[in-house]
Amino acid sequence: MARRNHTKQAQKTLGTTKDTTKAIETRAGVLQGGPETKPEMEMYLQFAGNECSTRDIAEKVRDIWTKEMGRKADTMKKVSIYLKPEENAAYYVINGETAGKVPLV
Repeated sequence: MARRNHTKQAQKTLGTTKDTTKAIETRAGVLQGGPETKPEMEMYLQFAGNECSTRDIAEKVRDIWTKEMGRKADTMKKVSIYLKPEENAAYYVINGETAGKVPLV
């Protein structure tokens, strides 16, 4: 019974339970630095005296999709890229059906 009175008193003080939850989430966001931000990351593959950026490889694949195949970038739903430094190549599969290969350097 005391617990129910406590809940009613909290609702009177802060409004509704929904308002209380929003207030708590807002305070938590302020304490944690606001909305989560992702750090910018880039990976490099180094092999046999060569280096290539995974971002550059992804751009090559995107260019093939948009410029060579004439498709829109937003139609790329899933892209898998497999790096094969021993073959100096990156193999890709776009949307589970379109596959190909790009040179690493």
